[in-house]
Amino acid sequence: MVSSYTPTLRALHHARRRAARAAGGGTLVVSVAEAAGQAALPGARSEAEHLARLLPGAELLADAAATHSAVLSALHRHAYAHFACHALGDLERASGSRLVLHDHTERPLTVRELARLRLPSVRLAYLSSCDTLLTSPELADEAVHIVSAFQMAGFPHAVGSLWHVDDMIGREVVLGVYDALDRGDGTLDVARTAEATARPRTDPARHLSQTPSRWACQVPAGP
Repeated sequence: MVSSYTPTLRALHHARRRAARAAGGGTLVVSVAEAAGQAALPGARSEAEHLARLLPGAELLADAAATHSAVLSALHRHAYAHFACHALGDLERASGSRLVLHDHTERPLTVRELARLRLPSVRLAYLSSCDTLLTSPELADEAVHIVSAFQMAGFPHAVGSLWHVDDMIGREVVLGVYDALDRGDGTLDVARTAEATARPRTDPARHLSQTPSRWACQVPAGP
């Protein structure tokens, strides 16, 4: 069985309509292996470099280049966006949950700001980050979190994490997902996102931990 999730029925309806007409191209890969106040992510850099090689023409914003303004500008130019960085969930104010970019202490990229974007040609956002589906208990019915913010911005398909992601194991899951989605011409078969997200869990070549709690947190949202 392959599962896909949706924050709300309205979000699912919106995602289905967007999936039917989205026609963009190109990939943005954002990697922040070391950020102020956060633990290092040794797998983030190699994960991003692998994707940049796998997908011809991908734009890579890494470390100091992965600033708030650079990422927002680049999101408008690409159909696919991949983030290999920390994310911080705000349980007191869910709209303040954010991705940890290079300048996150000065200019955080929050749920509020992401949800206000209007990106008409996007297709898939993969958030290889912790807690991107985390929301405050009082907003559980509204599902205000980073993944839903990307869907509100226009991404019909998004992949996020329910809890903490082990850096190196998360990298193996990511590589397995993109291997399954890659068409070989720089485009991704996003209609298979849910199936591709489940595939690394049963692929012996990925060498995932025998403890599902270390990798089962990464789930897809969309049609």
